[in-house]
Amino acid sequence: MTVFSKIRGFLYRHKNKFIVSGVIITGSILLSKYIQQRIREWQEKETREFLERSRKQNHFESINRTCNQTISNLSGALYDVIFKTVNTDAIIDSLKNSPENKLELWNDLKVSVFTKSGIFIYSTVMLVVTLRIQMSIIGGNLYKDPNCVSTQMQEKYLSVCQNFLNTGVPKLLRIMDTEVKKIIETLDLKKQLKLNDLEAIFWSLQTAIATNDNNPIDKFKSYILNDDLTISNDVFGSVLGDTADFLDSDEVKSLATHCINRGFILLDDQVAEFYTQNGTILKSVDADHFENPFEIRKPLAKLLPIINGLLSRQSFPQNLVQQLIANEKLQILSANIYESLL
Repeated sequence: MTVFSKIRGFLYRHKNKFIVSGVIITGSILLSKYIQQRIREWQEKETREFLERSRKQNHFESINRTCNQTISNLSGALYDVIFKTVNTDAIIDSLKNSPENKLELWNDLKVSVFTKSGIFIYSTVMLVVTLRIQMSIIGGNLYKDPNCVSTQMQEKYLSVCQNFLNTGVPKLLRIMDTEVKKIIETLDLKKQLKLNDLEAIFWSLQTAIATNDNNPIDKFKSYILNDDLTISNDVFGSVLGDTADFLDSDEVKSLATHCINRGFILLDDQVAEFYTQNGTILKSVDADHFENPFEIRKPLAKLLPIINGLLSRQSFPQNLVQQLIANEKLQILSANIYESLL
């Protein structure tokens, strides 16, 4: 028997083993290649999704920074309107000259200071919430299609806030002035007020505004957009329609109410510093006795200049804007609107 005959016999006797082995080896190779291919596809998908998330996050953060800057700029224009309309400084200057109608001016100052406090908080919150909505809508549309919203359209869209400054704020001011007079017009200037009393006045004002037929939160949309505004079928019309829907939503109204509450709390906190000497929380009388700052009383006439001073540009208004910019719930609202448009 030759060598080749032996080899042929060996192969013949074990051919099934060779076939099975070949199938297993071939299958293992194909399976290995398939797994490697799937891993590459998964890695590529994960990479694409990571880059997409990073791009979306960077874009949203850029929109958010632009929004914050826009809020700072437009809040200045808003405060110009308020300072010109509710000119408490002019009343104070008149009082310095000891006029004959001194009591009348003090009563005017009393109403004006509380009106100014309310209009500052309500109008700032409404402006910031509106801008958050607007910038998120612009951002979402630009992310989908960078060419769908031109620069001119963006400027036209953001100019709707001018309607709020021109007509919404004066309308809100009339309501605020009316409700403030009902609450404090009969309040004696010599009346000694504790911090809780001041908080009660602010709370009464919020309640009165909430039950007013022209409640700015319930009718948020009408304060921002023109009543006769016609929404077209083009991109600009779609953007305005989305804005109107968001302004009219229960979520936005609830969030605006929350921010207004926080605004009055912020003002209360700042006034509280003046209820104690040099901002000291507790005033020591002796080693074993401390006076509770919430039991300290101050006459209303002394509180009016304090509150009016806090309403200057560099004090309460600036702190209120920063509080709203940093508000987590407003940031979540922006992110939700942005995502909803993608």
